[in-house]
Amino acid sequence: MTSKSTIETSLGKVWVTHFDNGDAALWWPDRARVGPAVVDIIDGRAAWKPKYGNWIVPAVHAETLIAEIGDL
Repeated sequence: MTSKSTIETSLGKVWVTHFDNGDAALWWPDRARVGPAVVDIIDGRAAWKPKYGNWIVPAVHAETLIAEIGDL
């Protein structure tokens, strides 16, 4: 079963879907101020999935990346 959460940052919100296998999906609105900062953090550790319109973070990186985004 998936669960959802929201990360409140100083630049705006990032929505997170947590999957049973430990992966996470990240989404924020187009042109949101938080977008470029999050991309800098997740670059090389997540993959853009245009079919779903969000970034998929593998389980091995999910906890760390979510914490780093929360520090924005």
